[in-house]
Amino acid sequence: MSAEFRTFKAGFGVNWLKAGWVIFKTQPMTFMMMYIFLVVVGLFPFVLPNPIVQMACALAGPFLTVGFYNAVVSLQSGKKIMLADILKPFSAKGRRLNLFRLGLYQLGVALILGVVMSLLFEPITTALQNHNPEQDMNLVMAEIAAAISFSDIAIFIILQSLAMMAFAYALPLVYFKKQANILAAMKQSLKVFYYNMAPLSVFGGIVALMFIASAPLSLIPLIFVMPIVYIGFFISFQAIFATQDASDDENSSGNGDKGPEQEQVGQTGRFDA
Repeated sequence: MSAEFRTFKAGFGVNWLKAGWVIFKTQPMTFMMMYIFLVVVGLFPFVLPNPIVQMACALAGPFLTVGFYNAVVSLQSGKKIMLADILKPFSAKGRRLNLFRLGLYQLGVALILGVVMSLLFEPITTALQNHNPEQDMNLVMAEIAAAISFSDIAIFIILQSLAMMAFAYALPLVYFKKQANILAAMKQSLKVFYYNMAPLSVFGGIVALMFIASAPLSLIPLIFVMPIVYIGFFISFQAIFATQDASDDENSSGNGDKGPEQEQVGQTGRFDA
């Protein structure tokens, strides 16, 4: 059974990031170390391009991300956290299997997107493979530019975006809401993005601006920014999938997609109805 969710106004995209900052500043170094650990694991397959290493890192991704989210819950409960807490989902009995299954789904989608990318951008790949040092680079670049199709780029961006949206909320749904049906969780995640397009667009727009602002500094500020983004996104999950009381249910439209709720951010960053 799919979890019911709420819809919010555009301004809540800012509120979620503010709530992320409230939690981040309680233990900033711990969250930054957790993010660096996530990045290192993500880049490890490029250092050791071994299929087994690549698969292991890909399957570890959901566990580590949930470990980050779980650290947020611990802080909201008044507990202290440490870097090792990011590994706790690996020992979470009753939930590990579904996280592993979700990792397999992510790996499968990544492989499909890789095949699609190779098909869409085959002319560019061919031009790069046929390049030799004796060729004029201007001619090579002109050949690559001629091979670029903006429609192909648009198709790939759309497919990549859909994949990211499908897994974004599916991960916390599987772990925190114990949703065993992975496909149902992915479908629910896409519905959340559709019905909460306004606040999530504001959220994403602010994050994009922070990326642009970080570019002149070689993206180093992202070590500080991205933990706040991760926390803010998890706060959005808590708000969107928050349990509602009877009065909320009476005022809802009855289709499971709740109307905008006016909520406040407390000291812990949690959204309380």
